[in-house]
Amino acid sequence: MSDYSDLKESAKNLLLSNIKTGYSKGLKKHFFYISPDRKHYHQWFWDSSFHSIVMANFYPEYAMKEIETLLSVQQANGFIPHIIFWNLRLRDRLHPWWRKEVNEKVNRYITCEIQPPVLGISLLKIYERTKNIEFIENNISKVEHFYRYLSRERDPDEDNLVSIITPMESGMDMSPQFDIPFGNKSNNPGITKNHITELLKNYKKWNWNLDKIFQSSIFNVEDVAFNSIYCLGLEALSKLYQCIDRKKSKDIKEWSDRVKESILVKFWNKKNKIFFSIFHKNKEEYTIPIKTISSLFPIILDIPEKYTNSLLEHLTSKKEFWTEYPIPSVSIDESSFGPLIDTRFIWRGTTWINTNWFIAEGLLRHKRYEMYKKIREKTLSLVLKSGFNEFYDPFTGDSGWAMRNFGWSTLSVELI
Repeated sequence: MSDYSDLKESAKNLLLSNIKTGYSKGLKKHFFYISPDRKHYHQWFWDSSFHSIVMANFYPEYAMKEIETLLSVQQANGFIPHIIFWNLRLRDRLHPWWRKEVNEKVNRYITCEIQPPVLGISLLKIYERTKNIEFIENNISKVEHFYRYLSRERDPDEDNLVSIITPMESGMDMSPQFDIPFGNKSNNPGITKNHITELLKNYKKWNWNLDKIFQSSIFNVEDVAFNSIYCLGLEALSKLYQCIDRKKSKDIKEWSDRVKESILVKFWNKKNKIFFSIFHKNKEEYTIPIKTISSLFPIILDIPEKYTNSLLEHLTSKKEFWTEYPIPSVSIDESSFGPLIDTRFIWRGTTWINTNWFIAEGLLRHKRYEMYKKIREKTLSLVLKSGFNEFYDPFTGDSGWAMRNFGWSTLSVELI
């Protein structure tokens, strides 16, 4: 790949190579989606949301089919799962984690978890590229229903912020910020993984009943990145509804503004001048004082300049996030930074293209063009060096055990 036109062609071919289509006997539906890679065979919520954004540049009809497939399994209460098993293979049935993450009494073909709500953002991106108002009219109420589910079922303290109930729901599974709610002070990700295994056993025993889960206080986290994406998704829905229902557009914009205000009030840490996630335990609320990529995510929102300036100081500090191949998922001055590319304990310092894309979008929003150009060039050079991989070493750009030909890393071409 000698130039960016080659990179675009490679991104298109990668997405096309990962297409899965057919008919599911279990779910009794036709499907069309792009799997993350050859190993991660099934449909994953935020992966599909990202794939549709990129595919809208090449084959918009495929991007729309992907979203419609995702929405086709939406439950009556608005819930859309983290993973959909369109073809449930024997190896899946034997996988111990699969058995814990589904409620077989309800539907063994979908997991009981959510993922960061990128869906509204994807819908807006597709519309901006296609101007297909019929597609929006057919699907926007379903996407809104999902956001209503998050507000109604996942905000037990009614502070306008969504709680996640497992680390996997953040999309950043083994991030060290999740060590703290489990009482793991050793920075040993293996201990946190053991806690996650026990957590899933309990949730399975309770049939994933949210009332029991929140009452247990095993894991109730309000994550900065998740809620920033939630807020941006609501903003996207408001923009789309301007074409259909101006009153609803106004109502959802006010909803988005309430979420943003809670992000600024509850997550901002005056001492460190950065955003930290929160966890709840036995009706008490605690800050998680670890600088991760999640801490930078409010930059994607329309926030006052004082916050943006502070986040840029952290981002550009060589002691924190400014590495040779930024942006690492954990600040390098944290004791929990690492392990990196030669372990399955991911999100503990590696660089990821999807988070880079979000931060780059935020920099553009705030007209920080010079910093945007730097992130753009660093990200593109990383992919040119190592390919579309799952994650990268923030110092060398290598990928170690990361999955190759990873779909969401094609988001890099959005920066071209």
